[in-house]
Amino acid sequence: MKRSSARLLVGLIVIGLFLQMGTLSVGAQESSIVRSIEVKGNRFIDTETIKASILKTKVNQPAVEQQILDDLRSIYDLGYFQDATASFEPATAGVQVIFHVVENPVVQEITFSGMSGIPFGEYQKQMSTQTGYILNIHDLWEDLYGLREWIATEHGYFARIADLTADTDGRISVVLAQTTLKDVVIEGNEKTKDFVIERELSFEPGDPVNIHQIDQGLRRVLMLGYFDEISRDFSEEDDPDETVLTINLTERKTGSATFGVSYSSTDRLLGFIEAADENFLGRGQRINATARFGKRLQEYELGFYEPYIDKTGTSLGTNLYRRSRPLTVTDAVTEDSLEAKRTTNGGDLTLGRPFSEFTRGRLTFKMENTTYDLPSESIEETEFKNYRNRTVGFGVNTNTTDHPFSPTEGYKNDVYLEVGTRLLGGDMQYAKLRLEHSRYFQITDGGMVLAVRGLGGRLLGGDLGDRGQEAFTIGGADTLRGYPYGGYEDEGEKRGSLVGDHMLVMNAELRIPVLEKVTGVLFTDWGTTWDQNEAMGFTDLANSFGVGVRLDTPLGLLRLDYGWGKNVEDERKGQFYFGIGNMF
Repeated sequence: MKRSSARLLVGLIVIGLFLQMGTLSVGAQESSIVRSIEVKGNRFIDTETIKASILKTKVNQPAVEQQILDDLRSIYDLGYFQDATASFEPATAGVQVIFHVVENPVVQEITFSGMSGIPFGEYQKQMSTQTGYILNIHDLWEDLYGLREWIATEHGYFARIADLTADTDGRISVVLAQTTLKDVVIEGNEKTKDFVIERELSFEPGDPVNIHQIDQGLRRVLMLGYFDEISRDFSEEDDPDETVLTINLTERKTGSATFGVSYSSTDRLLGFIEAADENFLGRGQRINATARFGKRLQEYELGFYEPYIDKTGTSLGTNLYRRSRPLTVTDAVTEDSLEAKRTTNGGDLTLGRPFSEFTRGRLTFKMENTTYDLPSESIEETEFKNYRNRTVGFGVNTNTTDHPFSPTEGYKNDVYLEVGTRLLGGDMQYAKLRLEHSRYFQITDGGMVLAVRGLGGRLLGGDLGDRGQEAFTIGGADTLRGYPYGGYEDEGEKRGSLVGDHMLVMNAELRIPVLEKVTGVLFTDWGTTWDQNEAMGFTDLANSFGVGVRLDTPLGLLRLDYGWGKNVEDERKGQFYFGIGNMF
């Protein structure tokens, strides 16, 4: 078959409207009365479908030129025709109006070009325009409009229809032009250096615009915790295939320095000095220094974290600390209760590395030396013997949440395996596993969120001894509100000890927005610990409930909770807690 070389520019098809009126005068003459209406030239489109669009030209009414022109336009508006004309033939006491149509070709092939890596075949399956059927111009336009939205929604790219052609054999060619980034502008970062933001972005000027890629990068910037708000804008340039991305930032306060005095029944009167900056000098580094000192407790800690020691996102963190805490011991001879002191000097080094968009791994080396200052030689030294602990830890963390401080959706997973070793002079050998999972559900559009957490720990092998520092310990502001950290001193009573070889903790919080920077909280906590030779039942779980408030301040997110747990007499007792940031 001879292939026609004629090509139709679909967007500029011109309707040929020709009325072969002869010498008949349209007007009041009786011979201009329409006696019948016929349609000719259609092969695939039903005649009745075409006649249904002829609304103004009517049988036994005068043949009016403008009405026939309007009906020709209506026929063309069906979308199936390249051309539509009308002619008259004499009829008894009037005329016969014949509408001649030239149908569009049957679609044989649809091709897309101009963008690589896009599976256009998937979109073709949902198009109204299909091969083997007559071309409908209106359906094609709707398909092409939907194509741009589909590319943006499913694949993240901006594109426009640069060219569209169809030949008389039914071959349709769609040429797309992809939008590229002319420039990336960062605004609002008064403290944070540009490179701290740019290293979280996986795109640069000259790259194709990909909304998914851009939003992933902006999420990484938000999760740094340095900004309250992040938004983006795209400009309109003279070149329709270029745009400038502007990233608008609102910084939050990341540095703090506090000092003061606190009191607790356990540690008595304490003075403290704390200084920290999550974004030191605007370079994305973290530093912290803490000193707590009193008659019963002395703690000093210094930490530093560098998130990028190379371009691939390998991180390095280190901490040095000294902790001295009093102990109550019993003289083996006099059976008197005496006060001793335990001092731990240590440090750790952590290397982290990204595994994927949401997951990071870490390797931690820790060294601790613990010594006991005993008031009498009659104290059992086997129970309070100086020791050294050397551990290697392997951890994997996944975080898919939508906000670093107040998530409303997503989840967090953390798996950490710690192995005690005799290398480098260590005295203990053991392996313990810690698992944590948190999940967040937005209950209402107003921001009410249900947050739940499960926390478990298990000694896999070895012996943690009676030293307590390496054993799993719960209670207090971060695990089981309403109970003291480590449990009550009298371990012989019910719910006395919260220290053991294994642990299980479950938390649930209903977070209710009150004001712009104030959130109310209803919570319940459940948890227990047990040793290797013990069995655990759910009836052993200590439980508490309470209320709290979260205040988003320039010093960070302040957490105030009041929890009702049970004392050793199995009576409800309330305790007040203060912390920085959400518990999970």
